[in-house]
Amino acid sequence: MEKYIKYAKENKRFASAIATNAVALIASIWWLLDSNLKEGVSIQIEPIVTVLALTATLLGINYVNDKLTRPHLKVFLSMAFADLPGKGPEKSINVTVENHSMFKAFIKSFQAMLPEEKKVLQFMYEGFTDQPLPKVTIEPGQAFSFNIIKRNFGGAPQNIQKYGDFVVTTDIGYKYNVPAKVFRQHLNILLKKEI
Repeated sequence: MEKYIKYAKENKRFASAIATNAVALIASIWWLLDSNLKEGVSIQIEPIVTVLALTATLLGINYVNDKLTRPHLKVFLSMAFADLPGKGPEKSINVTVENHSMFKAFIKSFQAMLPEEKKVLQFMYEGFTDQPLPKVTIEPGQAFSFNIIKRNFGGAPQNIQKYGDFVVTTDIGYKYNVPAKVFRQHLNILLKKEI
């Protein structure tokens, strides 16, 4: 409940629009029931139309708010190969996050879910360069990418079936998943032993 109160305080215009619409919807439902449940009275169309219109408005307000606050990000995985100086050929899973929103997206984490263990594997380093991943801010129409190599899985399970979705999380908690099946396909290529 505290979370919703905080959200309402930070988004007063949205909260007031929802509250006003909710009060009007409750009044119209009462009007609908009162005018149509009396014996000997024909069905009143106006309250029915009002209830439908206010319900559609309430759903529309929620839809627009979600579109305005939730970044439209797309996450892609692909295989990448590089010939690194002093290290030789290296393969990786390339992670690309594209921002299709009209505003900046702030990324908090890149994780692989480990559902059986109720844990996550946090990716914090660019595989090819060993550099820590920076605080990721993606401008509208831009993308960010980095590589995951075998070394990024040090100490993590080597059984591919133990991995769930690959998840990108924003600073305010929106999650963007690549399904476990797709992540495992890439992981299988990455961890496969060369013959």
